[in-house]
Amino acid sequence: MKTALSFALWFLMTSVQTLAADGLLLDLIVPPGEKDRFEHAEFTLWIDDAAKPIKAVIIHQHGCTNASPDKHPPITSDWHWRALARKHDAALLVPMYHVTGNCADWNDPESGSERAVFTALEDFSRQSGRTELKDAPWLLWGHSGGSSWSAQMIVRHPGRVLAASFRGGCHKQFGDPVFRSLFTPVALNVPLLFVWGKRESVPTSSHYVSWEPMNTMFCELRTQGGKVCRVIDPRSEHGCDDSRLMSLSFFDAVLSGDARGMDSNDASMPWMPNPTFAKRWQEFLETGTLRPIEPKLSAPELSTTRDATGKTQLTWRIIPEISGGLRALRIYRDGKIWKELGLKPGDFLATSADSAPEILRGEGTSDHSPGPHTYSITFLDAAGNESPHSK
Repeated sequence: MKTALSFALWFLMTSVQTLAADGLLLDLIVPPGEKDRFEHAEFTLWIDDAAKPIKAVIIHQHGCTNASPDKHPPITSDWHWRALARKHDAALLVPMYHVTGNCADWNDPESGSERAVFTALEDFSRQSGRTELKDAPWLLWGHSGGSSWSAQMIVRHPGRVLAASFRGGCHKQFGDPVFRSLFTPVALNVPLLFVWGKRESVPTSSHYVSWEPMNTMFCELRTQGGKVCRVIDPRSEHGCDDSRLMSLSFFDAVLSGDARGMDSNDASMPWMPNPTFAKRWQEFLETGTLRPIEPKLSAPELSTTRDATGKTQLTWRIIPEISGGLRALRIYRDGKIWKELGLKPGDFLATSADSAPEILRGEGTSDHSPGPHTYSITFLDAAGNESPHSK
C-alpha cells in the first residue's frame, strides 16, 4: 500500500536546479508508477559545465538499506567523484530509492527503478540543456544491492555500459547459472572491477553468501577472455571504505583510453587495464588503500563575501587527484591555520556507503569575527601531502 506521501508524489514530480559553487547541481523526485514497488525515488545530478557536451553518465547506486540522506548522502557533493566526472566530461547521477519493503522493491529494475532512471535522465537533459545526456553511455558503480541492480542493467542494456565496478553483492545474479549465461556474452568486453572485503570470505560473515558466486562469475568471464579485475580489500568486510580509490582509478584508466589490457596466459589472474593500474592493484591488495606516488596537487579556488553584519562567507572548489584522495581541508586566516576539517591519518577516506565524511562534502563556511582578514585554503591528500594555497 502506498503512503500518503506517495499519493501526493503521484501527481507531482518536483525538479530543483541549483547553481552550486562548483558546477550545476540538479535534483528531482520521481513518484512511483501504478505497478512500481518503490515509495518514491530521489535523484541528484552534477555537471561541471553545462556548456560542454556530456560524454558519459556515472551512475553511483547505493545498497539495500532503506534509503535516506543520512545512510546514503548524495555522491554528487563528493569532491573526489566530481574530479573523475570533471576530467572526463561526464555527468554524475545518484539515485536514492525509498521503500517500505525489501531490497527487491528497487534493486530489481522491473520494480520501477529502471523507469525512474530514464525519467530522471530525460528531465535532467531538459533542465541542463544537454540533450545528449539521456542517451549517453554509462559507467555503473554499485554497492551490494546496487551491484545487483547494475549487473541486471548490463544485461538489459547491452552495449550501453562502458565499465562497471561492483562492491560486493550480486549473489542472486552470479549464483544463478541462467543469469551467468546471459551476463557473460554481454559483459565479456566490458571492463569490470569486482571489489570484495577479505572478511566477506569467512563463512561466519553475513555477506559470505556472495563470495563463491562472485568467484564463479570471475572465473567464467576470465576463462572466456573477459575484461574483469578482482581485488580483495584486506581491511574491510562489506563496507566501501578506501575501495573508492580502486574504482576511481579503474574508471579513470578506462575513460582515458588506457584500458589496453595486459597480456596474460593465466585465466585465473585478474585483467588489468594497464601497468600503472596493475601497480595500484598490488598496493591496494597489500594495504587496503592507495597513496599517491608523485602528487601533483592543484591549488583550490576560494571566494569570500562579507555582509552588512560583518560576517564573511567563504566558498571553495577543490579538485583532488583521482588516485590521491582527499583527507582534510585547511583554512588559513591571516597566514595561520584557522580551521582544519577532515580525517586523521589512517582513517578510511569514505564511509561504508562510499560517501566522504560530511565535513569533507561542504563547499563553504562562515567567519563571524570582526575586522578585515586575509584567507586561503589548502587540502591534504591520502598521504598527507598539502596542496598549494588558493589565491
